[in-house]
Amino acid sequence: MTGIFAWITIEWSVPSIGDAHIFQSEMVKMTIDELRDLYLAFFQGKGHLVVPSSSLVPVGDPTLLLTSAGMVQFKPYFTGEAVPPSPRLASCQKCFRTTDIDSVGDSKHLSFFEMLGNFSIGDYFKKEAIEWAWEFVTQVLKIPPESLWVTYYKEGDQEDLEARGYWLEATKGRLSESRIVPLGAKYNWWGPAGEEGPCGPCSEIHYSFDPEHTTIADLTGDSPRTVEIWNLVFTQFYHHRDGRRTPLPRPNIDTGMGLERTAVVLQGKRTVYEIDAFDYLIKRVEELSGRRYGQDEEADHAMRVLAEHARGVAFLIADGVTPSHEGRGYVLRRILRRAVRFGCKVGIKELFLTKLAEVVIERMGGIYPELVQSREFILKAVELEERRFGETLDTGLWFLEESIRLRNSIAKPVVQNIRNSVATEANNIIRLAGKVDTYVGDFERAARIGNASAQTLAGEMAVNAIMSKMNELTSRLWQMAQSSAPVPTPVPQPEVDGLVARVEQKVTGVSGDEVFLLYDTFGFPAELTDEIAREHGLSVDMEGFEREMERQRERARAAHKFGLHQEGKLTKAEVYEKLGLGSTRFTGYERLVEKSVVVGILVGEEPVARATAGEEAQVFLRETPFYAEMGGQVGDTGEIKAPNGSLTVVDTQVPVPGLIVHRGKVAGEISVGDPVEAQVDVERRMDIARNHTATHLLHAALRKVLGTHLRQGGSLVSPDRFRFDFSHPVALSREELGEVQRLVNGKIMENLPVRKRELPYDKAIAEGAIAFFGEKYGRMVRVVDVAEFSKELCGGTHLSATGEIGYFRIVSEQSIGSGLRRIEALTGRGAEALVEDHFDTLQSVAHTLKTSYGDLRGRVENLLEEMEKERKRALSLERELSRTVADSLITQTESVNGITVLSAKVQASSIETLREMGDRIKDRLGSGVIVLGAIVGEKPAFVAMVTPDLVAKGLHAGEISKGVAAVVGGGGGGRPEIAQAGGKDREKLDEALRSVKSLVKKRH
Repeated sequence: MTGIFAWITIEWSVPSIGDAHIFQSEMVKMTIDELRDLYLAFFQGKGHLVVPSSSLVPVGDPTLLLTSAGMVQFKPYFTGEAVPPSPRLASCQKCFRTTDIDSVGDSKHLSFFEMLGNFSIGDYFKKEAIEWAWEFVTQVLKIPPESLWVTYYKEGDQEDLEARGYWLEATKGRLSESRIVPLGAKYNWWGPAGEEGPCGPCSEIHYSFDPEHTTIADLTGDSPRTVEIWNLVFTQFYHHRDGRRTPLPRPNIDTGMGLERTAVVLQGKRTVYEIDAFDYLIKRVEELSGRRYGQDEEADHAMRVLAEHARGVAFLIADGVTPSHEGRGYVLRRILRRAVRFGCKVGIKELFLTKLAEVVIERMGGIYPELVQSREFILKAVELEERRFGETLDTGLWFLEESIRLRNSIAKPVVQNIRNSVATEANNIIRLAGKVDTYVGDFERAARIGNASAQTLAGEMAVNAIMSKMNELTSRLWQMAQSSAPVPTPVPQPEVDGLVARVEQKVTGVSGDEVFLLYDTFGFPAELTDEIAREHGLSVDMEGFEREMERQRERARAAHKFGLHQEGKLTKAEVYEKLGLGSTRFTGYERLVEKSVVVGILVGEEPVARATAGEEAQVFLRETPFYAEMGGQVGDTGEIKAPNGSLTVVDTQVPVPGLIVHRGKVAGEISVGDPVEAQVDVERRMDIARNHTATHLLHAALRKVLGTHLRQGGSLVSPDRFRFDFSHPVALSREELGEVQRLVNGKIMENLPVRKRELPYDKAIAEGAIAFFGEKYGRMVRVVDVAEFSKELCGGTHLSATGEIGYFRIVSEQSIGSGLRRIEALTGRGAEALVEDHFDTLQSVAHTLKTSYGDLRGRVENLLEEMEKERKRALSLERELSRTVADSLITQTESVNGITVLSAKVQASSIETLREMGDRIKDRLGSGVIVLGAIVGEKPAFVAMVTPDLVAKGLHAGEISKGVAAVVGGGGGGRPEIAQAGGKDREKLDEALRSVKSLVKKRH
């Protein structure tokens, strides 16, 4: 591979800036790849170190959901927390901005895009940044100055005159002062990227497609006349979460040049969707939909959305994001489901997103190899989510569209007629309009019915009922308008206004509980509901939706209360802070026995000078070898020996940062100031260490087998076993699990060294150590390195070599949520005990079957074959017997209102046998109702049949089966001709069968 992204596999190589010919041609059409190369080559020539794009998941930065700007990976350099590899840096960063999702499809906005950037970390500042921006735009890209505008920061009496002066100097009269424009903070202040971070004034370059008619107003909105192509951010301040801004140690430059937007200019297009970053996707959408782009604006908009979201979906998944209900996973799910909806709008009926993702991978995989590396994972994740959403999309859309149709049908006539009403009629209107709540409630409840046909029927009934009332209202008002009778006294205007407002809110807006219903029942993202409703001119009560969400969260919290504040456990932070003990020095990496001093004791919630025999106490030491529960690893246990007693430590925790507490029961007496010997349970610590080191090996093995998209989602490391949660859309196959297990055990047998080091955070990341989103890392971090096979930031306790693990065994793999999997495994003594137990079981089974261990599999297979033969023989005999029984039951029929009815208890081992008996009886009867009951699998079961002639008269087997099942505490249903049912109470089988006659009487 050649070009600017050669750093991915080989040493960086770009065209020499000295090769003047590459910058000499006039502005011509340039591919997006050529523009990317040219930009980075230019700034490399200005002494910049070109660095690769970071992940869309910002590692170690919990203030930011996704990488939304080129400077995100450089934040530690701007704040002085880390030393940059060079004071001048340049990159092409993949970015994702959730704020622009709803605007995707217009001429400018993208949620996923590439940002070209040059950065100065305390090196050059405004002068050079402005000069080089002007040089690149006008001399390298050859964009005519007469098509350019420049803006700079001015807010109140604060004006960046320094930037203005440098622009005048750099442009040398080729840009008139009237096109160097001051704008406020809304347009010319940048940052921070997230809740906190670097920020400062900025200056932008805008390109005009229509220079003669462009005005300042075109620079501040979404005017089609202009496009912003360059933003120079002068990062001078740090924005804190509390709103304060403090000067940075050194001012910096953060430049962003929109790759796609600039390509629009260079390729002579008017929208980003016409350039070569999207044209191939639009063409693929045309092939899938059978529609032609450019013939219908609504279809064109949908095609643009599909093209844009296809890129975002592929890149998010390649960086390890999987669809879920929160965070980054929710963003992915939102755009993926939004794409599915727009696919429906252009008539695509089949699964299609994988086909779009494939062309994204093919086109962009050479620049971003993670797309190629994660290809199978991307396609699998997309297909699963698209298929899952497709199952509920039609139902959800039906409900929403019917709800919108309902409101659009009644909103205008109701509101207008109320406004035009007079006294007597207004009272009737108030009465009639009050029915709206009832009927809309009927309609909303209809959506909760599981059967699709029932939803349609109930929905239409509700709509028709409302429309009937509204038509009645309109008719009465029309008659009144034709009457020559005197006009009655009007209702007081405030009452009319209040009624109008209430009805308008009900019929012109989608309520919060409806949005929640769609989200909770059908999986509709709230933003999708909002978008569809707005397309139809309806408002959406998003605040009401949030209230419903909070109620759901409260219900969840009430149902699953957990936390540290439990009976017998004191965990209020202020209690510990009152002790004023400071931090505890942890020495457990180096030794498991430590001489120390007791510096504090709590019994209950009270600090005490000493604790006596039998008391549950919390003891604090000056230093301790006990590891406190953190990062998924459980706390140590052991013993603290004092001169007059001891504490049996059953748990070790960190109630407030830096402070370690030992919890346990006192023997004898232990006092503040006692010299003690703290000794960790060595055997237990080693079991934990085996599991923790194995967790790292498992993580690395999973990434090797399944792909680097995989991200850890949590873990629990205990002495007896461990569990590991990770992002992956589907269950692992038996072969994949076997490969992972063999890989881990192979690394154990290699007895690889496990190295633990303290490194600066940025150096650890540069060396390839894996960090975890949501963790807040300090300047120095601990890296656990297993011979380059695994390298993670981790503060837990580990072995010295992998061979100490002994043996690793996966015991289960399961789903714990959308896109999340969990593996539970054993190592060391636990794995050994499991193998011994399984071996003993197999030996016992072999002994019982009178065969050897080696022949056990064959013996079991032979037994299964023999059992299957016997099962088939028994079934054949049962069927033969059932025919005889069925023939004998003919004599037990009764007449109910002229209908032949047979209800009988029979012997049957399955529903199938009951059906066969019922079919034989039905054929013999010709006309009648048959209900047969039996005990199947220790529970009552029924089959009901109605002959076609009686179905035509209104009898329904499904309704009869429901009535019978109700007697035995169960349920049933089915077609008019045949249905089945089941229940719980076998003692009421006879009573249920006796109820058949009364059920037939009620229905005929």
